[in-house]
Formats: sequence, structure tokens, C-alpha cells
Amino acid sequence: MLFRNLSLFVFIVLLAVSCKKDDSLLKDPGTLNFSKDTVYFDTVFTRLPGYPYPRSINKRFMIRNPYKETVSVNVRLMRGSTSEFRINVDGLTANVIKDVEILPKDSAWVFVEATLEPNNQTKPALVRDSIEFETNGNRQYVQLAAYGWDAYYFKDSVFKGTTNLILKDKPYVIVNSIFVDNGATLNIGPGLHFYSTTNSTLLDTNNKRFNISTINVLGTLNINGTKEDSVVFEGDRLDPRYKDRSGQWRGIHYYRGSINNTIEHAVVKNAIIGLWVDSLPENLNPNLTINKTIVKNMSAYGILGLTAKIKMENSLVYNCGANTFLGYYGGDYFINNCTFYTSSSGRRDPHFMFNNQMRNDKKVVIKTYDISMTVLNSIVYGPNNIETEIFFDLNTNIGLIKKSDICNCLLRSKSKFGCSNNIFNKDPMFVDINKGNFKLKSGSPAIDAGDVNTATTSDLDNNSRTPNPDLGAYEFQ
Repeated sequence: MLFRNLSLFVFIVLLAVSCKKDDSLLKDPGTLNFSKDTVYFDTVFTRLPGYPYPRSINKRFMIRNPYKETVSVNVRLMRGSTSEFRINVDGLTANVIKDVEILPKDSAWVFVEATLEPNNQTKPALVRDSIEFETNGNRQYVQLAAYGWDAYYFKDSVFKGTTNLILKDKPYVIVNSIFVDNGATLNIGPGLHFYSTTNSTLLDTNNKRFNISTINVLGTLNINGTKEDSVVFEGDRLDPRYKDRSGQWRGIHYYRGSINNTIEHAVVKNAIIGLWVDSLPENLNPNLTINKTIVKNMSAYGILGLTAKIKMENSLVYNCGANTFLGYYGGDYFINNCTFYTSSSGRRDPHFMFNNQMRNDKKVVIKTYDISMTVLNSIVYGPNNIETEIFFDLNTNIGLIKKSDICNCLLRSKSKFGCSNNIFNKDPMFVDINKGNFKLKSGSPAIDAGDVNTATTSDLDNNSRTPNPDLGAYEFQ
């Protein structure tokens, strides 16, 4: 019985083989089809000496076999071991890959990355190579091109004493994280552009890894941009598709004990938490003073204050996953002539919030904090499907609310509060929120609605405010 079953199995296998189409290899010189004739990388930072960082994004293209026979292809990176590009063909990574078989009318993927060497130039320099595909003597080529950009690198750097960064001939790239040490001052001059890696970590003395912010301030950080030369902070991916993608780096964190921090004419974008301020200051000044600054495209918080003292004027915060502004566990907050906006993206919660109470896992309040809130001449708004964009999670017991002055503002809220000059639920008529243009259109209810006695004298663009000042970061022109 066993012998009979075995014989039947062998017969079926032989029958299947005999019926299979003969996919013999193509013998003549073959011409393949390619989904791209050039693989182009936008600007890529050149390599940090001693490290494989940074690498480009991974790009790919397809090889197609147009024949009824299988083709065998030899693939070669033309610059070989000196190439700054890497290729992977059909799962194999090497400078030369032989006998890659592509079945009839089938295809194979080629993946390409680049790690570019420093070029000692201040502008991006073009790097080229090509991939050769040889099929029975016929040679075809796909070109590779990338612009390499040299940078000033900081990797796990600790700034001590007083440091002035003023050179703007090359970008600044932060690998992992940097620290401004206790008692130290880091001054950043106008026009500097900082790019940060995605995952910031810290190894303690026991070699335990912690996730931390990219820029960590224990001392003092002064960011001194101008209207013409803003200081910019963003992630290190330069391809266009990353231009407005949130969550690319961890943001700037001001720790307890950090004092006298200032930001003037800066753009902070595409992080997890843009500006995170911990604890009340150890002097009478705000932990952080922000003026004429844009914070945008955060996956979590634009500005997060934890029992902090923050002064903010003429600034714009928009498109944040959780909150554009969150004053948490109390604190002292002064906001004047600012604009806060976040698109819907399926959310239902307000994006601007004050809180002065801590709860346990069962939502029971276990601690309360003093809080002072001043919001003047500002706009807090959002799309029509959100009823309320400003929320107060406050314990109002006597003495906890040190100050609450919300006046001459345009607010989206189903309930009214603050002074009688507040405007509720009227479209501020921004020029184009989809393009990040939060200037006011003619006819906006925010025009001339400010308080001449409290409004700032100039707006985010350094335009003077009129005798009847407007609400928000921009004066109507």
C-alpha cells in the first residue's frame, strides 16, 4: 500500500513538471524597462565624521522584464566601493550583484540610499553615480544624483559658560540632543537654521536610555532672530514631503532652574512639543519670553507650561495634535496679540487650555495650584465643527485664581466669559489657513477690535499697529 501511494505521488510530480511552461533564459541581448531613468535625492546632509549618520531616505524604482523568457541581469554600482550610494536588488545588497533572474513579464525592485561625504563647501554640492544593468551584453544605466550639504554638527553637546552661535554660512544639525548646562548661556544669532534628528535619548551612568527633548535648557537660551533673518528649528529630513510633517523631533525643553530665556523672531516647527517650560522661575522674570515667533505643526503641544511663567506676544501657534497652548498645574501666563488655531483632523477637544489641579488615576483631585491668566487682544479659533476652542479646568477656591483677565479677544466658545469687549464665534477671516497665512482679510471682525492701551506697538511682521489696533499676531495692512 505504501509503495502504491509513493508511486502515485511521483507520477503526479512528473506530470506537473511535464505540463509546466518552459521558462528558459533569454539568450539574446535584452532591453529592460525601468520606472525611472534617474533617482534623485533632494538635499542630504553630509556625513558626521566618525558616524554613519545621516542617511538619506530610501528611494526605489522598478525593473520590468518585457519578454516571454526569464532574463538574467548583472547589476553594478559604477563607482563601486567608493560610491556614496547603496543599492539593494531583489533583497541583495552589494556593489555588484550577478545573475538576478526576473521571470517573464515580471519585475524586481531596486532600493537606493545615500550617505554623502563632506565636501568642504558652504552650499549643497552635487554627487553623482549610476547603476549598470547588463543583460546578455546589453548595458543600460539608471542615473543617481544627490546634493550633499555640509553642516555644523552638535552630538550630545553640553554648552558651558557663555556660547555665541553666529555663523550662518552652513546649517546646524543636532544629532541626538544638546544641553545648555546649569548657569550656562547659549546665545543664537539671527539667520541660523537648526535641523534635529528624530529620536533624542540620554544614557545615564548605568547606561539606561531615556527619551528626552532635542534641546534641553537648564541654564539660559536666547534666540535672537530678526524679521529678515529668523532662527528656524525643524527636523533633519529635507525632502519636500517632510516640509510640514509633525513629530519629526522632540522639541525644546526648559527645565526647572532655567531662567531668563528669550525667543525673538523664530520659527519652531514639525516637532512633538514645540516649547516645554517646567516650573516657576527662580527669579521675578518669566521662565520664557516669546515675541514675534511662529510655532506650528506639532504632533502634541505647541507651547506647554507646567507651573511655569510665560510671557508671549505677537506670536502665532497653529496645527497641533493636542493643544496649541496648555498652561498646566497652574502658573503665570501673559499672552498678548497672539493667534492660536488648529484644524479639525477629527478632534473634538479644545486646543487652548488652562488647568490648576492634579488628579489621580481615578480622576480625583489630589492637589491644586495657584494660577494667573492674562489673555489680551488675541484670537483663539478653530473650524466650525468644534464648539469650544478654549477650556478652563480650574479649581476656583478662594486664592487659587490670582488673576484672570481675558479681554479684547476673538474666541470660539459656546459660553461667554471675560470682559464685555470679547468677540465670540465670529469668523476672524484669515487669508488662507491651508497655506499658513493667518493675516486678516478686509472685513474681519478682528480689525480695529483691540485695546489701544494694552495692544503691542508692532506685529509679528514688525508692522506698526494703528491707533485702533487689531486682534491677533498680524495687523491688517
